[in-house]
Amino acid sequence: MLRLVNSNLCRNLKFKPIVNFRLQSTESKNAVQASETRSAPTSHHAEVNQIPQQMTTMNPLYKYLVYKFSSHKYSSPSEVPDQLPVSQVNYAKDKGRATMTVILIGATIFGCIVAIFAGKRDQKKGMKHTDDIIKKHSEYSKIHQEMLKKRE
Repeated sequence: MLRLVNSNLCRNLKFKPIVNFRLQSTESKNAVQASETRSAPTSHHAEVNQIPQQMTTMNPLYKYLVYKFSSHKYSSPSEVPDQLPVSQVNYAKDKGRATMTVILIGATIFGCIVAIFAGKRDQKKGMKHTDDIIKKHSEYSKIHQEMLKKRE
């Protein structure tokens, strides 16, 4: 009960007199009751209501992700059970998603480096990207004009 006086509830000046009055009136009752019935706390695991875990039915992709990224080590995807807790599957999916993101970032950086070196190589040869575009468009326009002449 002493914690209540120091809590955020009692920092509000409106509630402090109410809480102090409540403490004074119940302290004497609690002291008498506590002296009469003191017993060690017991734990009854059978009586505790536990919420059952939600299970996920596994498809081949989930089995592979759990096999590859789960905290439980399985020797092959076929050893992964057909049903697992949702939390375990979500953990494996999140780790797989993060790994795939890192792989794709690396592939993007590699592609950028290849494009840079290809552009530098073409520049040394004297080629320009704009020249290629103009050349392609002029070829397409010539082909298009020839097709129009044939239709007439």
